[in-house]
Amino acid sequence: LARLGAHALGELLFLLPLRYEDRTRIVPIGALQSGARAVVEGEVLLAEIAFRRRRQLLVRLSDGTGTLTLRFFHFSSAQRAGLARGTRLRCHGEVRRGPLGLELVHPEYRGIGASGSALPQTLTPIYPATAGLTQGRLRSLVQRAFADDTALPDYLPRELRDEMQLPELRAALEFLHQPPVGTELATLA
Repeated sequence: LARLGAHALGELLFLLPLRYEDRTRIVPIGALQSGARAVVEGEVLLAEIAFRRRRQLLVRLSDGTGTLTLRFFHFSSAQRAGLARGTRLRCHGEVRRGPLGLELVHPEYRGIGASGSALPQTLTPIYPATAGLTQGRLRSLVQRAFADDTALPDYLPRELRDEMQLPELRAALEFLHQPPVGTELATLA
């Protein structure tokens, strides 16, 4: 965290996202396009270790509309065990063409029950990266910082905020870390 300029948990609230991704809807595997970033759900049909140029874990995922390969070059025995046949997964990543058809390489994923789980209702922030911290871990730490830092001080006087129609600091930071779907985001040139 120190490499990102955060020396205390509350300082993570000022680590602003570089960009956002919309992970609020699931795309059927049969509708995927190469080059797109998408959220998919499906059932593991097969998980095997293959030895091509290097050792890799290949997981075949199906949702009834098509199949997709999940490719992992770095994996543990526990990870492989968690991707057993019949496991339901929700995955996110960039779709690309591979030797076996469409695939996601090192996608973010998690197991879900038979009934699934709720999708996020806000855009997902992507933070500056540093070695040893995943995006999921950074998002979790930011949420913990919001929960722990209930008394976030406002640096602008209330009269000035009211006059300029500005939100309180906490509300502004919550918006920056989790903007609602449909928020128009300007890009910096």
